[in-house]
Amino acid sequence: MAKGVLQQQKQISKKGDITTVAQTEQMLVDDSLLPTAEELSKLKELDPDIMSWMKERCVIEQNARIDFNKNQMRLAKKDVGWFHFNNLMSMILVFLVAITGLVMSYFLITNNYAVVGSIFGATGLAIMIFSMRKSPNNKNGK
Repeated sequence: MAKGVLQQQKQISKKGDITTVAQTEQMLVDDSLLPTAEELSKLKELDPDIMSWMKERCVIEQNARIDFNKNQMRLAKKDVGWFHFNNLMSMILVFLVAITGLVMSYFLITNNYAVVGSIFGATGLAIMIFSMRKSPNNKNGK
């Protein structure tokens, strides 16, 4: 059975007129499915059939924990899958927008709209460059 023990630690330091107090609390949890041997012996005195009941309860609890962990893993895999799908769709969309800008630039320049075509071309190149540098999913923050 889960039992918790709270450990507290207090540190006081003094430097001149300044006193600092640091307090640390840590909860240690024993998440064992079975009670301790002493508790089991006491329970067995009360009910001789308690061991079989405890074994059944432990099997049920263990199966529930395994199912919970499987569901958590399934959700994590689904989340990672959507993350990758989102990244792929973002890259495709940025690529299409940039290529569209470059194609429009080409047609505008060939139809004697050099200034507007140059703006579209520069915008298309800028989109490509900045999408590679400033990705919102970049873990390095670059």
